[in-house]
Amino acid sequence: MPPKKPVAAPKAPRVAARGAVGAKKTNVAAKPGPKGAPVAKKGAPPSQKGKATTPSKSGTPDKNKKKVWTKEDGAACKIQTLYRGYMAKKLLQQKKKEKEDYLELMEKLEREAFVKLVKMEQAKAEEERLRMEEERRRLREEAKRRKRLLEAAFDGDNDEIITILKEVEELDNKNNVPNDMMGRALRAKHILNMVECEDANNNTPLSEAAGGGQATTIKLLIEKGADPNTIGQFQRTPLYRAAFGGHLAAIEMLLQYGADPRLFASDGATPEQVAANDDVAQVLREWDITQTEKLVEKIEAEKQRRKEEEQKRHEEECNKLEDEVATAEKQNDAKQKQLKTAYEELEKRIFEHDECTFKGFNTDITLPAVQEAERELELLKIEAEESRQRLAQLKLKLREQRNLGEGVEEELSGIKVTVRELDDVLVRDVGNKIKDSGKWPLVIDESSQASTFLRYQDTNYMNTLNPVHMEPDRIRLAVLGAIRFGKPAVLDMLDVDMFETAAMKFDQVQSGLMEAIMTKEILQENRYMSLVKESDSKEYQPSNFLHAKSESFRLFIVTKLRYPPQELLDRTYPIRIHIPGVDSGIL
Repeated sequence: MPPKKPVAAPKAPRVAARGAVGAKKTNVAAKPGPKGAPVAKKGAPPSQKGKATTPSKSGTPDKNKKKVWTKEDGAACKIQTLYRGYMAKKLLQQKKKEKEDYLELMEKLEREAFVKLVKMEQAKAEEERLRMEEERRRLREEAKRRKRLLEAAFDGDNDEIITILKEVEELDNKNNVPNDMMGRALRAKHILNMVECEDANNNTPLSEAAGGGQATTIKLLIEKGADPNTIGQFQRTPLYRAAFGGHLAAIEMLLQYGADPRLFASDGATPEQVAANDDVAQVLREWDITQTEKLVEKIEAEKQRRKEEEQKRHEEECNKLEDEVATAEKQNDAKQKQLKTAYEELEKRIFEHDECTFKGFNTDITLPAVQEAERELELLKIEAEESRQRLAQLKLKLREQRNLGEGVEEELSGIKVTVRELDDVLVRDVGNKIKDSGKWPLVIDESSQASTFLRYQDTNYMNTLNPVHMEPDRIRLAVLGAIRFGKPAVLDMLDVDMFETAAMKFDQVQSGLMEAIMTKEILQENRYMSLVKESDSKEYQPSNFLHAKSESFRLFIVTKLRYPPQELLDRTYPIRIHIPGVDSGIL
């Protein structure tokens, strides 16, 4: 029997809305609905009274109802996947392009830097060549002037002699020699050096004038400062040569200016004994020797006056250079402090940038800050290098001045070794030179090769310009680890004088720690155990420290400074890295 069709529920009668025009009030109470049916709210439409509330077709679906995956959803997902893949490929291509551009830029910069370096080396070589050429030219001109003076003295050409001496004065004017007391003494020295120049046989212009019998020339040269008793070839004096040549007027002129007739030549003869004729011998024999003694005393007094004047000029020049060196040292120290601060600032900026990158923050601010710190550091490096070179030049000039102006080879402290020899000299200490000195080694290396070598050795490396390396706990563990395992602790100061600053950082770990390490008191009576903390790992417990291991502890101090502080040099055993084939001059 087929099921009956459901009977449609009768529609609820339409009721006028409340407040509508013409609506009639009714006092008929609503009949209660069936038991369990929800109670209609006040003001609800009559059609809902007595019925359970159900969501309408156009209403919000039930939240607990599971969403059905539709074709539209699948298409949207596929579109999103393809779009994300496309964007990822596009981003990858962009990153690859950026990397290629970066590598190309780095290669370009490297080429430009290499070309710049080559040009700088070429300019330096050209400058050195021009300097050497100018020096050779000066020496040639000076040799020509000496030759002209010697020939003019023999020929009695006084005008030529005066012209040559004027050339010397003009050369001083060209070289800006001052006209103060010190400058006048230097000018007089240059004139005297020319007047008393020598030929290959050690004969002076006065000796040549005596040999040529030129009395007026003898007077001119002696008045310009020539010594009448100079010794030439075969220990012959100007008086000896004049007597041998029989030049009476020249002999009388020499005797009047203090020439001593008692001086012997290498053949044992006096001027009287080699006289060319009797008149010359008679003059020499009858000469009052007491007058000669007075004149010799006067000549010696004049020599002493010149010597004292030269010494005074020399001391004034040294004092002036010492003041310049002191000023340059202050400027260099200030630049070193600025350079240290710039290094620390760069490390901070890099640390901040790395933190932002690691946490996924925006680096639009940190990256430019790093770049700005790098630029500031490079500029300060250049200024510090210029300051250091100026100080080195002034120190070299002062050393030369203290050696009476003679060019001396620059003596640098420390034994010279190559990088290849570091393993034997520094690490293994073959011959126990470092151990016997009782000091820790100071490695002076302007090329940074020693730092690279030590970083690849079994060492506890600390960079004094890296704030992370200079944290107290990092220092404590580095020292403890080096003592525990018997290996070197390396303190790399790079191109900045950081020893005092590093000592302050060490003292933050424990008061007087750096001094205890430098004096090796840290190894006495297990003092290093005071550095151990309860929170340290088991390997740092007292039972794990062996005397044989701790005795192998060493401290290596490394610097790129050509001239480390003298106080540090005195407290350490300097080892200077020598690069074969590289000029040992000031870099």
